Amino acid sequence: MSDNSDCLSVTCQASPNIALIKYWGKRNEELILPDNDSLSITLDLGELHSDTTVSTSSSMTCDTFYFDGIQQTKLSKRMQKVLDEVRRRSKNDQIKFVEIRSHNTFPASSGLASSASAYASLAIALTKLFNLENPQSTAAYLARIGSGSAVRSVYGGFVRWSSEGECLSSCIYPVEHWPELRLIILIFNSSKKLVSSTDAMQRTRETSTLFQARLSTVNDKIEKLIQAIKIKDFNTFAKIVMMDSSQFHAVCMDTYPPVIYLNEQSKHLIDLVHAFNKTDENETMKVAYTFDAGPNPFCFIREEHVDEFLSLLKHFYSSNNDNIHKQVSNIDGNFSSINLPIMANALERIVLTKIGSGPKII
Repeated sequence: MSDNSDCLSVTCQASPNIALIKYWGKRNEELILPDNDSLSITLDLGELHSDTTVSTSSSMTCDTFYFDGIQQTKLSKRMQKVLDEVRRRSKNDQIKFVEIRSHNTFPASSGLASSASAYASLAIALTKLFNLENPQSTAAYLARIGSGSAVRSVYGGFVRWSSEGECLSSCIYPVEHWPELRLIILIFNSSKKLVSSTDAMQRTRETSTLFQARLSTVNDKIEKLIQAIKIKDFNTFAKIVMMDSSQFHAVCMDTYPPVIYLNEQSKHLIDLVHAFNKTDENETMKVAYTFDAGPNPFCFIREEHVDEFLSLLKHFYSSNNDNIHKQVSNIDGNFSSINLPIMANALERIVLTKIGSGPKII
């Protein structure tokens, strides 16, 4: 925390989390209480993160918000709700207004969980700045009322968000539990999605006939997935994660009007992963994918298979982009058995990352 005269400032850095079992649907829109539990992995801070600086001084006359250096015309309702809750909990009546400056190292509103990292960093910075009681649970609450999935980015490692009780999150296993697990994120489209997650969730609850069926399967999947993570059973991990991703998008498609987040590149990647997994003579899963509310896949893979998979991506998504070539392995793989078309220049960016240890004050 920096202190200049009566000016106080805190900066927090937080990363997105990727849901292994998806949260979809709110039983309480105001407090963002989820219809089901969810399980996620928090990403390492190195590649994708949000930086949020919160400042306050007696000279401020209103709340202000800057995103990527540009002052926004007004605060969103959710951000205002977070600030109102902070003031309610704060014992310092002299602090009236704040200035918020936030920056992402990756595209916002494109299915890469930017709201999760943004609100997690905001919640932690505010909790520190205002010296609020019970900082970890308070930060989790503030993050959740800003953006539901942000409650999971308050912790590192493998995180479960409960739909019971206070609906807060907890770390199931720390980052050190499965150090050889890697994530490869393929950004096919960084544009803002046409239907926001908030609107899509509400539409799903109102119209999908598959929604309740999905809810009835979630807790069983979570328990089986936690057991697979415990013993580092990648085959079971991969199958559960991919099936939940498919079920989630099936529910979106069952919504009226349908919500379609996947594009042709997404479908191609799904076919490619399954074909790639079949090339292993021992029938060992090498890669698993999941898609959040967007077209960009998150691929889970053990470190030993990273080079081969990057070579596969180089073959099927050949690109003139120098930045992509620098990240992709030069190992020449024999993929003649995979009968899928080449999708040249389909990728905007590849991110190779790993599980993270959680937010930090910087």
